[in-house]
Amino acid sequence: MKEAHLNAEELSRRIGLPASTIKKIRNNDDPNPTLSTLTPLAKYFSLTISQLVGDEPFSESRISGSYNINLHTLNHVPLISWEEAINWPFKDNKVRPTITTEYEYSKDAYALIVDEDDWESLSKDTVLLVDPKLQVEHRDFIIAHRSGQKTPTLKQVLFDEGQMYLKPVTQKYNIAIFTSEHKILGVIVEYKKQLRKNPLELID
Repeated sequence: MKEAHLNAEELSRRIGLPASTIKKIRNNDDPNPTLSTLTPLAKYFSLTISQLVGDEPFSESRISGSYNINLHTLNHVPLISWEEAINWPFKDNKVRPTITTEYEYSKDAYALIVDEDDWESLSKDTVLLVDPKLQVEHRDFIIAHRSGQKTPTLKQVLFDEGQMYLKPVTQKYNIAIFTSEHKILGVIVEYKKQLRKNPLELID
């Protein structure tokens, strides 16, 4: 997980296991996980169950510190402005920088740079990778736009008794009910916090 830059929440979204279960395994709080828990973990990291539980050694490509990104499989996601996200995707002749990622998202995926400095858990200049084709699930972070607003915003989706709510990422705003005035512009699928140190490192 460390070498693939995945936290428990992101791995949970990708394989369907609860983040709490993943954290228990990592912290050795669950010494006897079930086969149904181990199988998706092993499959995601291309391991056998025996390798995952330590009965067999990892292959050389899985030895700690030997993980290398395959440059031929990197995907390039266009970096756009928050205003452009409202009507994305659209065709124009503008040349945009891209953010590279090891993961494959839909052809309409795009990237945004956080330009606020008061967001909880996301510092300014963090890059967000957004996929507009994903179905929104409980606790997903999304890019949302309300009719009449100049720019979209980052929200967390909460579902309760069939109703969708939008939770802001700053404490000074209140949770709002999702209405017909709102439009979901995509689900946050990845973020790159290391851009805080050098925003140009991952931008082509």
